[in-house]
Amino acid sequence: MTKTLAFKNEELAAIGNFLGTLSLKNKASRGRTKLIKLISAKNDEYNEDRKETLEPFIKKDEAGNNVEGGTPGSVVLIEEKRDEANTAIKEIDEESAVIDFTEYSEKMKALYESISDYSGELSDTDATIYDLLMDQLETAFENEKDGEK
Repeated sequence: MTKTLAFKNEELAAIGNFLGTLSLKNKASRGRTKLIKLISAKNDEYNEDRKETLEPFIKKDEAGNNVEGGTPGSVVLIEEKRDEANTAIKEIDEESAVIDFTEYSEKMKALYESISDYSGELSDTDATIYDLLMDQLETAFENEKDGEK
């Protein structure tokens, strides 16, 4: 049976960063490492999609190069196309990133069991990300639990 997690593209980096802060041991730690790698690959796809989507909306100089914004790596959007660009980016941000972890199912189950009993304190953004991650892991493993009863 295929095991997947689904998050919005815009949630990927926060989830990966959150996972890196958890104190985990053994198989759960290995599961976290695999999940971070899978999330990172999806996040790279997402960043590439954002870049491609923004390209037609970026202001160019006489040489055809992107006009850079105030911060390094940022670009200036064509003023008349700003709303259209923001709509296109919002669409990509909210698309689902589906992560197939079937081949790492045993390690992911150890991660799930470890963080479902996580004793560290979580607040603000971390608590929200934890809830989001747990919802996905519970969904992925609930069929197994039902079969054990």
